[in-house]
Amino acid sequence: MKTIAAVFACLCVLACQAQTIDTAAQKAASYFKEAEIAAHNQHIWNAQLYGPTMFVDPQTRVTYANMPDSAGILKPDGDIYKGILPADVLLANTSVNWQGKLWSLILWPLPADRDERVNLVVHESYHRVQQQLGFPQHSPTADHLSSMDGRIYFLLELQALKAALSKPISQRDADLTNALLFREKRRELFPATFANERILEMNEGLAEYTGVILGRPKQNIGAHLNQIIDSARDHKSFIRSFAYTTGPVYGCLLYQKSPGWTLKIDSNSDFPLLIAKYYHISLPKHTETGLIARIEKKYDGDVIIKSEKAKEIKRLETVNEFTDLFTRKPVLTIKLVKMGISFNPSILFDLGEYGTVYPSAEIKDVWGHLTASAPGVLMKDWQVITLSAEGISQNVKEIDGKGWKLLLNDNWTLTQTDSLHYKLVNKN
Repeated sequence: MKTIAAVFACLCVLACQAQTIDTAAQKAASYFKEAEIAAHNQHIWNAQLYGPTMFVDPQTRVTYANMPDSAGILKPDGDIYKGILPADVLLANTSVNWQGKLWSLILWPLPADRDERVNLVVHESYHRVQQQLGFPQHSPTADHLSSMDGRIYFLLELQALKAALSKPISQRDADLTNALLFREKRRELFPATFANERILEMNEGLAEYTGVILGRPKQNIGAHLNQIIDSARDHKSFIRSFAYTTGPVYGCLLYQKSPGWTLKIDSNSDFPLLIAKYYHISLPKHTETGLIARIEKKYDGDVIIKSEKAKEIKRLETVNEFTDLFTRKPVLTIKLVKMGISFNPSILFDLGEYGTVYPSAEIKDVWGHLTASAPGVLMKDWQVITLSAEGISQNVKEIDGKGWKLLLNDNWTLTQTDSLHYKLVNKN
């Protein structure tokens, strides 16, 4: 009897394990089907959005894919393919060239909410095809959006856009004009970096618009746009993530006037020009202080300004802390050669002339594999990174520092050049 019970218990365990595996695979298969249906229903791009896609567990690298790879790493598992993604593939929600094929890569598990999930998959599907559509991937930072004035006029622009969305199409002119006035004010204040807003909107902005317009039922989009506008006030950083808001908001405003607007644009297009064209409004040529002061009151300006002034005190404290850490204390400086990077765009911190702080990042290059968490890594012009070298230690090929770990490739070594500076050297 004990033997029968033991066998029965063993069979139950195996059945439960199989069920767990099957459930994950079944979920992945259903998620692929959701994305395929959403992409096939699109009439906004002259390209097939649904294509090679894989969901990857970042802990185990277990991968579910909608088609096989050329090396046979992904094996058939019901209606999909499954395998272990090699360690040399950097993991992030992105597009990646692997086994001679461009894939959309999405981290597993996917969001439980259906709208969020399909939005994400379609967003990354756009990134896979954007090059063939004529929209090369560019990822500059709009550094001025870290400043108090940059944030204030960005948030005011969003409030004017929210007001426009709440009104019938024929009654949006005043709010759209005011939104563009707040944007023009940023251009006047920050001429050196303002152009990066347009570049990012033609990259991440279009990707997120695609995810929203195709990944969500039309009746749910209005509430989603209001939600992302309202939540923007709590965002820690806009310098690279702002386009995730303006892209879908401006895109949906244009869609409501002309659903096929995306078929008539290129990488040089600009949302203000498109809004002026489709809504027949005049672009502001300059801003007047008195006019801005009057219209900002219509959009919760007093509350926004008060809040941002308080945040500015904290931001300047952080600027001093990072400046001290990366310029006055021991650091390891590494040149970037052929970099692959994964990072969170919503938490980047602008450090002015010194570059951008990535509080968390994973970087692979010819010299090795870096994983960094707080305080993070400082990057300058995508050419060089700087790490705090306080308490740095090395054990053969592994170098550990404050919040980071670096695994060196063969023939690379750590060298100290003086009391405050370290660098990597290729021994060949």
